[in-house]
Amino acid sequence: MFKKRRVNSHPGERIIFKTKPRFLVHTTGVFLKVIIILLILYFFRLILEWVNNFRNSLDAFIQLPLVEWTSYALFTMIIIFILWLTYDILRWKQKKYTLTSQRIIVQSGIIRRRKSFIHYDKIQDVVVSQSLVDRLLSAGDMEVYGGHEGTTLILEDIPNPLEVENVINRLMEGDEFDFTRPEKPKEPKSIMDEYDKKFKI
Repeated sequence: MFKKRRVNSHPGERIIFKTKPRFLVHTTGVFLKVIIILLILYFFRLILEWVNNFRNSLDAFIQLPLVEWTSYALFTMIIIFILWLTYDILRWKQKKYTLTSQRIIVQSGIIRRRKSFIHYDKIQDVVVSQSLVDRLLSAGDMEVYGGHEGTTLILEDIPNPLEVENVINRLMEGDEFDFTRPEKPKEPKSIMDEYDKKFKI
C-alpha cells in the first residue's frame, strides 16, 4: 500500500503514499450509462416495430421515414453514451493523489493536465466527510485547508480516508516513520495470552 520513491522535482522528497479515487464511488454514473446502453440495445427492435406501426397509421396522411430516423437516433444515443462512458473512465484513471514526505499532490485532467499541491507546514486543517455509501465502500472526501484563501485541496472519493488523514497528521508533525517497514508483532504477555493466540479464543 505504501511506497517509498524519490520525486525529481524536490531534492530529498519521497513518495510515501499514492492512490486513486475509489472507482465504485467516483464513477457511479458509469454504471447508469452502461444500464442505459444495454436497455437501448435490448429494446432496439421493439422500438423500431412500434415506430413502424405508428408510421403505417400515418401513411394515409403523410409519409415520413420514421423508422430510419429512429434508427439513426438510437445509434447516435449509443455512440454518445459510449463516448461519455469512456471519458468518465479516462478521467478517473488520470486522477491521482500522492502523499510525499513534503507535500500533498493532486493530479487530474485528460487533455489539459492539472497539478495542485500543498506543503504540510501550510496546512491548517483537514476535514473528512463520508456518506453512508462512502462508509460502506471505505471511501470519502477529504478537504485540506491551507493558510490562505484559495489554497484548499479536495481529494474526492479517496480510499480509507481516516487512515490517510492519520498519515497526513503524522507527516504534519514531522514524523519520519517508514511506512514500508512492517510492524513487529507484540509478544504475548502471559501463558494464557499464548494459549489464546494459538487456539484463537
